[in-house]
Amino acid sequence: MRIAYVSCVELPEPDIDEKPLMEGLRAAGHDAVVAPWDDQSVDWSGFDVALVRATWNYIDDVDAFAAWIERVDRETVLLNSASTMKWNLHKEYLRDLESAGVPIVPTEFVRAGDSVDVARLSSDRRWDRIVIKPTVGAGSFGTRSFKLSDGGADSAQSFFDAMVSERDMMIQVFMDSVETVGETALIVIDGLLTHAIEKRPRFDDQEECVLLRDTISDEMREIADQVINAAGKEHLYARVDVMPGSEGKLLLSELEMLEPSLFFPYCEDAVGVMVRGVERRMERVLGSAQS
Repeated sequence: MRIAYVSCVELPEPDIDEKPLMEGLRAAGHDAVVAPWDDQSVDWSGFDVALVRATWNYIDDVDAFAAWIERVDRETVLLNSASTMKWNLHKEYLRDLESAGVPIVPTEFVRAGDSVDVARLSSDRRWDRIVIKPTVGAGSFGTRSFKLSDGGADSAQSFFDAMVSERDMMIQVFMDSVETVGETALIVIDGLLTHAIEKRPRFDDQEECVLLRDTISDEMREIADQVINAAGKEHLYARVDVMPGSEGKLLLSELEMLEPSLFFPYCEDAVGVMVRGVERRMERVLGSAQS
């Protein structure tokens, strides 16, 4: 197969997954090349598969990226699927999951241009420390935390006002657990929970600190299954990010089915699972075309 590893012309940060996955695809006999989504010269119809992986600058022009998904979906096979990625573009998907019974980090969503008194909203929810971030974002872009009781209310309001004037935003309670046990990224590939990564909190321009978990608890497996089943979206890969709440129960912070880092350097076996998952999906596509 000829496979496009979909990236972008200028990566905002290094893509640690590119080298191991490209090597895995090529070792399996596939013609794999890196193809930026924002390179107008790419002929997507020349690929059997477009494997969306590091399109991290899409936040600069979400409409153009959504149009790219629509167009390329007509020219080749997208993984993950177009419908899955479009659903996952905007973090209001968390509303859908919460409605389906998934416990999420307490969140308020605000539309672009709306006026919100951050201090009052936080007081009503009994939040002292909060996180403000865009509902469409990648990495740590536009993500900042504020402690309101330490004089941070004015800074939080100024930051929020500047951001919400241009984009949809979300305000979340800051989970104290991220400073102790951290956040856990549960990596699901081709239906298998292949590995789990512990992450420390990252805000604007900070480096990410990660390490491989030695074990994955039953609670982690259960919430990963719950989230994936509640989403009900076809996918090759997904990342379920969770953290303990104030009572110790795991809460979902994000479900990433669009372009998440899958931390392949930390789990060599996961590359093989990914390659086989691509192959199986293409076998189904070819089988459907022949029937």
